[in-house]
Formats: sequence, structure tokens, C-alpha cells
Amino acid sequence: MNRLLSHLRIADLELFLTAAHLKSLGKAAVFHNLSQSAASAVILRVEAAFEQRLCLHEKRQFRLTRAGTILVPKAEAWLKQFRDTIAIDAPQPIRLATTHAIARVVIPTLLSVESVDLSLMRPDGAYEAVLMDRADIALVLDNALWEEVNSIEVGAGSFQLYSAISEIPMVPVILPENQIEVLTLMQRWEHIHKNQLAIKARVPSWSLIADICANSEEVGFLPDFLATKAKLHPVSWQPNPFPYRILALYRPSGEAFKARLTQFIEHCQKIFAVPF
Repeated sequence: MNRLLSHLRIADLELFLTAAHLKSLGKAAVFHNLSQSAASAVILRVEAAFEQRLCLHEKRQFRLTRAGTILVPKAEAWLKQFRDTIAIDAPQPIRLATTHAIARVVIPTLLSVESVDLSLMRPDGAYEAVLMDRADIALVLDNALWEEVNSIEVGAGSFQLYSAISEIPMVPVILPENQIEVLTLMQRWEHIHKNQLAIKARVPSWSLIADICANSEEVGFLPDFLATKAKLHPVSWQPNPFPYRILALYRPSGEAFKARLTQFIEHCQKIFAVPF
């Protein structure tokens, strides 16, 4: 073995793999809570350990050399083997990454059949956690391109404007951030009403919007699984609902995980198939 390779740190190799998947050293640095300069030093240490140039040192894009491309799958396989070797015999909790809104619905009943190590984060963060083997499964809405992972649909529904008052008149509404479903609502609104949708507030949390609407006379834009749980009513003066799917994202793993994944998927599908 190369004597320098014996000093290679697992954390350094993990950052290199993160940058390779995200095609960005800057994003990898943020993911691993490092500064850009510290991340650059990590890459240099990895290259020194393997005594090869593994990437092109460009400012705007992280591109692998041929040697780097060959190394990535081998390094991932080695890391997986290393983790499997040091893991204890007892089954570990499934590492689940998802949003607060989805966890709010899934976790209370999921815990009756599965032990879970839960991480709450934005959908893009949950996806990256699966890519970087920081999570076994991510539950996200199907509103982005999820590459390099497998996906299974566990639920479907629609986004609408909701209120605790069943026949509330037209009022300014509470919206989350400008995701695709929000932009579609605003476009459909202008097409139907010939004016812009009046916005009262921007609240970057589906769960908080549901809580606000459940305890006031406000109108908020929500996925139906949260609105139903909060006992809210769709308002009558809105465009057609915007459909969504909930996906479980994961990467291929061993037979033991496949069995737990099947149970996990089946349970989630039951949760989203019945009224709350």
C-alpha cells in the first residue's frame, strides 16, 4: 500500500465523493460544514494520498479527471464495506431525511413498525443526504429532478388554498417560497381572475402555514395531507388544484435493507392512502 494512503482520512474521502456527485466543491463544503479553502485543502490531501490528479481545479465547476472517475465507485464500495465491517449486529434505525411537514404525518405511526433516526431538512438537502450516504431514505415531493437515486411513489395528492372557515370570502393568502407548485398557482390565478394573487405573507414552512390557518381566519396554500390533518377546508374561489407525488428516494443496498425498505414503503403508502 502507498505509505501516504495510510494517512488518508475517511472524512476527506467523503468530501471528495460529495464534490464528485454534486459537481461543486462549494456545495460539498457547505454540506460538510467547511470553508471553501478548507475543502480545497482536503482535495489536495486526497490527491496527495493517491499520488494522482483526481480533478480539474476550476473555480466554477468540479470536474473529475479519468483517474478520479475510476476512483469514485471504488471508493464508495470501500467506504460501504468499511461501515458494514464496523457496524454492530443489531439492526440500526433507518436514517430518514425529510421535511418537517411530511415527518409530521409519517413519523407518529411509522414508529410503531420501524426505528428511525430522523433528520429534518429541505428536499434538496434530503436528496443530497441520500447521495452522500448520510441517510438511507429521503421522503420528498416530486417537484425536482432526483438523479442517481432510485425512487418509489408512496403517496399522491394536490396543493390548494385552505382555510378553517368553509365559506370564507376572497382574501389575501399566505404562501411558502416560490416552488413550482406556488408559481403554477399564481399563473393559474392570473389566467382566471386577470389580476395578480394578493399575498398577505410569505412563510417558508408548510407546517407553520397549517398551524396559522388552523388557529385563525387566514388562507394558506398547502398540500392536502397537511390541510386534512389540520381540519382545513379548500376555498371555493381558487384555480384547479396542483397535483403532487411523494417519493421515497434511496440508493441500492444489501438484502437486509431491501426487506426493511419494502416494509417502510408499504407503511408509508398506507398512511397517504387513507384520510387522516
